[in-house]
Amino acid sequence: MAQRHFNKSPKRIGLVADSHGNLEAMLECVRRLNNLPVDSMIHLGDIFDSLNTDNLIQTVEAIQQNCIYPVKGNNDYQIEKMLANGYLPDLAAGSKKKIISFLKQMPMKLVDNDICFTHSLPFDSVRSFYEPVDTGFTDRAEQIFNQTSYHTIFCGHSHTPVLFRWRSGTITRENIGVKEKVFLNPSERYIIIVGSADGGECGFFDSEQKYYERICISCNEDRES
Repeated sequence: MAQRHFNKSPKRIGLVADSHGNLEAMLECVRRLNNLPVDSMIHLGDIFDSLNTDNLIQTVEAIQQNCIYPVKGNNDYQIEKMLANGYLPDLAAGSKKKIISFLKQMPMKLVDNDICFTHSLPFDSVRSFYEPVDTGFTDRAEQIFNQTSYHTIFCGHSHTPVLFRWRSGTITRENIGVKEKVFLNPSERYIIIVGSADGGECGFFDSEQKYYERICISCNEDRES
């Protein structure tokens, strides 16, 4: 489970995370992001859910049809192990083979120069899937800033849309307002948690204009009329 680099740096990126087998919610995020529009789309892990295995093959096909770059989350890893150990026997053989191939090829993180897209901690151990970035404090973010050189890390797992900002050695935890453009200062560093698609959250990153925007589909102020 290695990291993967982009062949060409995407400019306008739609970000989805933690759909947890909720195919309808994931596709609603995809639809909303495509309306912006975006050049590329990344799913930051927990595409599947080990307790909800109804739409596995449909979800794989939706990811592929919408050209979404996936990174592996802890639930995706659990589904991979379940299939390898003979669970989910009712799956058709062809579907099972396709899902296993999809999961095996899924990297733990995507890297574009000094930007990292990952499910939780941006390290290569399996434990990194399960360790939340957001503990309600800045201690975990401080560890990540100290142990990596990324300017910006986008991640999921913690579900609550927040950002951690490193500024001259001081780290703050900040809420992200709906439709708020967070401009990323080159002299600062950031960890941005996108939020759960299952909870109506996704995000947009413009790498040229250097800003991130939270998109809350479940919020009244962000509903389409």
